[in-house]
Amino acid sequence: MFTAGWCGMVAAVAPALIIGFGALALGLTVVGVVSLVLAIVAWVSVFRDPNLAGGSKAMWFFVILIFPIFGSVIYFGVRSSW
Repeated sequence: MFTAGWCGMVAAVAPALIIGFGALALGLTVVGVVSLVLAIVAWVSVFRDPNLAGGSKAMWFFVILIFPIFGSVIYFGVRSSW
């Protein structure tokens, strides 16, 4: 039986923290995979675009490298012809 005090609180809160950390880890993993896929697709699009010069390609490459999600979304919103 747990004694009252700090140990009892830790035993009662620990399962909730483990579930919370698991959900956080899963969420961050999903965001990371989505970010990686967006960045790769954007880089392929940047390097295959014949309308972009060398300097523009380098600029978009570094923007997508530094800001993978926002850079990709901005690139597809500005440069892509849907």
